[in-house]
Amino acid sequence: MRTTPQMDNFQQPGTVSVVICTLNREESLIHVLELLKNQTIPPHEVLVVDQSREHKPQTWNYLKENQNRIRLLTLSSPSTTAARNLARKEVRGDIILFLDDDVLFYPTLIQTHQENYQELNLGAVTGKVLYDGSEENDLPWAGRITRSGKYLRNFTTNQRCLISTLYGCNMSIRRDVLLEVGDFDLNYWGNFLWEEVDYALQIRKHGYQIIYDPRAVVFHVMAKKGGSRNPPPRQYLESTIFNDWYFFFKYISKGFWPFLLYRQKKTWFQYLLASRGNCIPLIKQMVRAFRQAKPQY
Repeated sequence: MRTTPQMDNFQQPGTVSVVICTLNREESLIHVLELLKNQTIPPHEVLVVDQSREHKPQTWNYLKENQNRIRLLTLSSPSTTAARNLARKEVRGDIILFLDDDVLFYPTLIQTHQENYQELNLGAVTGKVLYDGSEENDLPWAGRITRSGKYLRNFTTNQRCLISTLYGCNMSIRRDVLLEVGDFDLNYWGNFLWEEVDYALQIRKHGYQIIYDPRAVVFHVMAKKGGSRNPPPRQYLESTIFNDWYFFFKYISKGFWPFLLYRQKKTWFQYLLASRGNCIPLIKQMVRAFRQAKPQY
């Protein structure tokens, strides 16, 4: 494993492939694909990784009518990380822009992501993510993980800066970096919390920088239906416990583990209400996370 980037292999800045991992979304998926038609710099290709069992006829018709510009990949078992890994192996562009299937954006999105890659030691970029109720600010930081494992997002700042993490609904990564770092961690499941943060830490471990660029802005609709991050309620809570602890066991020093127990008190309370006091499934998730995690701190 190298500690400093070998920059000679990178093109400057390179073509952009867009990847959309989708599950049970209809109108919002089509809307995203339509927005990609109007980009100031057209995508090199558009890959849709479809995890849906079925679609409405109009969705199928749209995908068939646009098959000359949309490459459709299918995944039978829904998984955000598996979908990203499939796309990672299939893309042809120099830069891979991952977008959610429920985001809105301006015609300059691809261009602003691409412009950042003139910095040859750059491995990845995340843009601004707005949503209902979000407030923009001028703080000089975004995307931090503290020593105690607290995730400080602030992906609404107007200041361009170096960051530690990625935001999965609006992130781009050099293809060479994707190939070097390897797969997204398949141990994350359910709501897939921390999966892109984990990958960001791996990118930085390989010696690359990650930039936050507020010009590359999306509005995250956060559709209530569909999406591989929206499992049934109890499964959502169980996966929260697993994913939190798996990330902590992997990256956060033992002395800070009690902080996570405190932060999870609401999750435990909600689960105990839903399960009539049965906390055994959550304990099993913690044990499974401990057994599967390979410490890297």
